[in-house]
Amino acid sequence: MRSEALKKPVQVRLPGWARDFVTEQARERRQTKSDVVIEALDCLRERQVEALMEEGYRALGDSQHDVVAAGLGAALPAIPR
Repeated sequence: MRSEALKKPVQVRLPGWARDFVTEQARERRQTKSDVVIEALDCLRERQVEALMEEGYRALGDSQHDVVAAGLGAALPAIPR
């Protein structure tokens, strides 16, 4: 994961099911609870970035479809079959 030196202490209140889940995952994976929470936050961040990217691509609309298709078409012959 990340270096211990980069981690900063923080306190949060979790419902019982979340606390139990973090504890269980840490035990099963032989990781710290901090590592489990960091991984969950990384997943949430990735999901948000992907949603923003999708929203941006949708905002481009069909006008950019031809540009993307042309770019893919140009790349396809370079891929070995």
